[in-house]
Amino acid sequence: MSILSSFSQRAPNKVFIAMLLGTLAGMAYTMVIPLVMNVLDQGPAAFATTEPETISLFGWQVSHYRFALLFVANCVFILLARTASQVILSRVALDVTTDLRDRMYRRISQAPIAELERVGLARLVASITADVPVIVAGARLLPDLLTNAVTLAGVLGFLLFLSPSVFWFVLGCIALGVLTYQLPMMIARRYLIRARGHLDHLHEGIRGLVHGAKELKLSSDKRRDYAENVLALNERLVRETAKTGMSVMSVAQNYGNLIVLFVIGAIAFVFVNYHAIGTGVLAGVIMALLYVTAPVAALLNFVPQLSMARVAQRKVDELFGQLAHEDVADDGAPRREWQRLRLQQVAYRYPGRGEESGFHIGPIDLEIARGEIVFIVGGNGSGKSTLAKLLTLHYRAASGRVLFDDVEVDAGTVSGFRSGIAAIYSDYYLFDRPLGIDEQAARPEIERYLQLLGLSGKVSFADGRFSTLSLSDGQRRRLALLVAFLEDALLYVFDEWAADQDPTFKAVFYGEILPALKARGKAVVAISHDDRYFAAADRVVVMADGMVSSGAGTQTMLSLPEAMVASPDPVAAATDAP
Repeated sequence: MSILSSFSQRAPNKVFIAMLLGTLAGMAYTMVIPLVMNVLDQGPAAFATTEPETISLFGWQVSHYRFALLFVANCVFILLARTASQVILSRVALDVTTDLRDRMYRRISQAPIAELERVGLARLVASITADVPVIVAGARLLPDLLTNAVTLAGVLGFLLFLSPSVFWFVLGCIALGVLTYQLPMMIARRYLIRARGHLDHLHEGIRGLVHGAKELKLSSDKRRDYAENVLALNERLVRETAKTGMSVMSVAQNYGNLIVLFVIGAIAFVFVNYHAIGTGVLAGVIMALLYVTAPVAALLNFVPQLSMARVAQRKVDELFGQLAHEDVADDGAPRREWQRLRLQQVAYRYPGRGEESGFHIGPIDLEIARGEIVFIVGGNGSGKSTLAKLLTLHYRAASGRVLFDDVEVDAGTVSGFRSGIAAIYSDYYLFDRPLGIDEQAARPEIERYLQLLGLSGKVSFADGRFSTLSLSDGQRRRLALLVAFLEDALLYVFDEWAADQDPTFKAVFYGEILPALKARGKAVVAISHDDRYFAAADRVVVMADGMVSSGAGTQTMLSLPEAMVASPDPVAAATDAP
């Protein structure tokens, strides 16, 4: 998509008016020279002898007042037309900025999870925060670009009227200057493209600095290595490539500012030796060229900004190309009820790099029923989290079938089945508000859960959001669990939920919360390394090298308090249990 097309699609009439006003402003600019030259051509005597052409205005003698009024009217028109053009397009630019970001938001939200993981957070954030403003800034130059282009065309037309030979000479000199101007600009553009690429790596480094702060704090060697070989390295690459690009661009811009002066020198010192040209015509030519110096410089100086906008546009287009739309029909479809989830010969493979094939799991056969607790265990890299994402339908199986009862998951059914799933992954994100619920109706339940989970003294719920997320890791997971309870899902998936809990809440989670969910007819899948609590599961599924190695054995259940089994509320049951 071109830079202008997004503006034209958003508000074609406004863009047309803005461009028209910019064109008219440029035409008005070109009228200044003929007006002034027409007065000057009448000679000094005209100012002294033409009495009717001279009036007194506020104590000042104004000669050729008709031309003076026309000159003032022309200037006022330029002011109004150019300002209106800029204001209109600036307002459209703000709308386009919002629309472009909305498109990116929708594309990200509709993209498969696997694609988002492959692209990475750094590129997504860089495109939204860095590329979009550059694109819009480039498009906002269009009225000035058009105004100056029309002004240049008008002045060149005036030169053609004065002297065709001068016109062709000037046109050739300007064309040569623009061509030679492009060489340093091409070099600068390449460096700016490199700088933009390094910026993605820098964003990833900053993300690591924030999210990996705990790990870096533990070792000064790690901290120094990261600072020098990740942050400083990427900062240096961004800085040096940007410096080189901007330096070459500055040379090109200053050279562009002098092109017209070179043309004036060529005419004054070279052209007059080979062509007969009157003094009056020569004065008019030089005046016109001096007048056009600013438009030419502006046009050339717009090139770097437009180049950067094109680079940013290409980055956004590439990102859109990599974020395919997920094949999901009826997104937001109502929840589908089911009693049994089955995986039949399901396999999934991550994309490989070059000749190296990606990690894969499967084929896997697994069945999970509502009212059942299943633990998934295994070593690091065994495929536990991948299996969990297949169960929650975040990953779509490369082969095999996923069925809820006898209904196979496909593009038409996946949205409805997802609506009945709640998951807390190890890398979960905690929003500052529960989403998709009636806040007023849920308020009493939220307040009760905050009390039961030991969070009431730290978190409150007001104006539809939680008062703070500045909590310990264990408290944040409890708050995430609260939100999951509000969803009243059919399938709950917990990825190492208890890892950050103190022993008390860990025992409550395995011995009380999970059984209470089971008693309410929920299917519960928990990834866990807490072998001391494996007895809380109906089945333990062991993963190794992407395959299910065991999981048929029925485990002995912990004895549950009668009040907890009968309660419809898992947290209430946990609290009421002795």
